[in-house]
Amino acid sequence: MVRRCRHKFLGVLLLLGLIAMASASAAAVSFQVVQHDAGLEKIHPASFVMESVFFDYFFDSGHIATNMPTVQSRSKDVDEDIFFRALEDTKTGLCKYLIMVIIEYDMGDSKNSEAVLLSNIKKVNWLIYDAASESLLDQGERVVGNVPDKSNNAGGVKDLARKLAKDINSAVMKQ
Repeated sequence: MVRRCRHKFLGVLLLLGLIAMASASAAAVSFQVVQHDAGLEKIHPASFVMESVFFDYFFDSGHIATNMPTVQSRSKDVDEDIFFRALEDTKTGLCKYLIMVIIEYDMGDSKNSEAVLLSNIKKVNWLIYDAASESLLDQGERVVGNVPDKSNNAGGVKDLARKLAKDINSAVMKQ
């Protein structure tokens, strides 16, 4: 009986050690999704879809992931205010990195401006900051371009978000 309990204890101890090692190698990241489009009165559903994919991707990749609510901006001054609030929240949450994701919408030729369509998104920029030093570590951009009909749906938006999350994660892992 004592021998079995000792083996279970050692097994639990080993499992806890492995979990601690995995947690130690995970980066604590916080991300802020910012929506740009002067014509939109509220947050577009595609922004929420992308936010959800980012959160899931980083969590599933082993990071400690947090996010601020998606926000809308119509000017550089508002962008700057959003950045400093997100940076402060990132520091308060003891996260190492702040990831800003800026989604540029173009509803000019939209067939349905309320739908989650990939063609409503013009481009997405991302920036990675070190929260402690407030320095920009990396950045990137993905222009959507022409969208085939088969990708012009929520699935296409999710695919774009996954590709972006993969790119951003690769940049974070290089830091």
